[in-house]
Amino acid sequence: MPLLMLDRFLPDYKAAAAEGVVLELKLRLLADKVPALQSFAHAQRLEDIEMQIAQHFGAALTEVEKKTLARCRVLRNKILHGNFRAAREKLTELGKVAPGSGVKKVDLGGLSAPQMRTKITQAIAGEAGSYQSVADTEAKAPGSVYGWLLEVHTAGDLRQAVDAFQQAAMIVDRLTVAASTK
Repeated sequence: MPLLMLDRFLPDYKAAAAEGVVLELKLRLLADKVPALQSFAHAQRLEDIEMQIAQHFGAALTEVEKKTLARCRVLRNKILHGNFRAAREKLTELGKVAPGSGVKKVDLGGLSAPQMRTKITQAIAGEAGSYQSVADTEAKAPGSVYGWLLEVHTAGDLRQAVDAFQQAAMIVDRLTVAASTK
């Protein structure tokens, strides 16, 4: 695939990945700041850190905030590992629903050049059976990463993920301030 085509989608992916990583760093910094949590600051699994923070700051967190932190942890993993369908499911759980973008997958395997042209023309025209909506495909099917990247970029899922991570980071920032005043 030409590099320029990929360059259209990378800024949104980079922004979402970066915000997810910043959220992880803030969780680790918070754990490292609180003496009772310091032994978890370098935990291999971010889930362990997040659970300990949720327990330690339980009274300062609503159930919605605890779920937000947990869902954002999973969302970060799904984005970083390219499992965009599962990332979309986590965004939905976070109340950030982006409609499907209408990206189409056209199977051209085994077709001659004229058959390919015909099938592509049919897909562009929206003829049933000539294509499959990427949003209806398995995220881990062979050859699906690019289609799903195009789907989540075009639908705005990656921008929604940035927003979700920033909201979760504000929760962690509030806890960090609370830990500083103790």
